Formats: sequence, structure tokens, C-alpha cells
Amino acid sequence: MVAWIDRNGSHRGGQVFALTRILVPTNLGEPSQTAVKYGVAFARQFQAKLFLVHVLPARELEAVLETERVLEVFSPGVTAAAAPDPGNIARNAAREDLARLLSTDDEQATRAEYLLRPSGVTGPGDAIIRCAKELAVELIVMGKHRLGFVEHLVAGSVAEKVIRHAPCPVLVVQHPEHDFVVSDTPKERTP
Repeated sequence: MVAWIDRNGSHRGGQVFALTRILVPTNLGEPSQTAVKYGVAFARQFQAKLFLVHVLPARELEAVLETERVLEVFSPGVTAAAAPDPGNIARNAAREDLARLLSTDDEQATRAEYLLRPSGVTGPGDAIIRCAKELAVELIVMGKHRLGFVEHLVAGSVAEKVIRHAPCPVLVVQHPEHDFVVSDTPKERTP
């Protein structure tokens, strides 16, 4: 049983619904940016850790990581004997790619972590699902374009694949979406 928590922090029912780890896949497009807004809102409300993941084709990811490695090797203060740590290279490349999606305040409040993953031959959907399992997230928030009939038949949807195979609930935010505004005063319901 899931209990609903009101604005005063009191709840009714048995168990309290809580999120501690939220994943937001992004391709840096507008639907993804909309999903990031929702992911940040959920992470702030539940004081959850937010993971932003960008899935790239394997060759593109290799190029990004190699570029970051070269930048670190030639940065001031690095000695020739000290090889850059591969983990640091991946984190720095992900930060460079994704940090512009969050304000500094949102990044700190959500303890955001930025990740890059290769898509492989099975596509970005499988990479997102693997990442969700690896991180043991409790919610995936992702954006989705409204596809026309022909595009849907030909391409399908990454979001649909994730929904079918994800290890946790998936919130799909349509683009364009409705603005979400939280008011401190409850709205009057009209009959």
C-alpha cells in the first residue's frame, strides 16, 4: 500500500512512497530537457540522487573520451609519468557534456551525477535499461517526441522499449508538455 503525503508532511495509509535514485536519460534535445525539469523536481521533493545519462553511439563515445584524455594529458600541472585515470576521464567528459542542463543549485540539491554510455548495436533503449539496473534506480524520467504514424511504424520509440523492459517505473514526459507550477494554496474544485 502506498500512502500519500500532504504538504505538511503528514500521511495516511501504510507505507510511505519514497524515491532515492532517479535516472533521466537525455539526448540533449527539447524533450530531454523537459524530462530533466521533471527529474529535478522529483529529486528535490524526495531528496533523491539524480543521474543524467547521455547514450551515444560507441564510436562517438570513444571520440569524446579520447578528446577528454588528450585534454587532461596536456593540461597544466600534469606530469608525463602520470597517466589520467580512465574513471576521471569518463566523469569529466560526462560533466562537460551534461552539466549545462542543470543550474549549480539544482546540481548540488540533487547530488547530480553525469554519465555517458555507449548505445551498441541494440540501441539506446537497452543502454538506458542496463544503466537503470546497474544504478538500482527507482524511477526513470524520460522525454518523448510525439511521433507521426509513419515515423512510429518505422522507428518505434526508445521510450516504448524502456517502458517495456525497465526494472522500475518510467515517467514519460511528452513534448511539448504542460507547464507544471506548484502553488502554495490549494485550488478550489468546481463541480
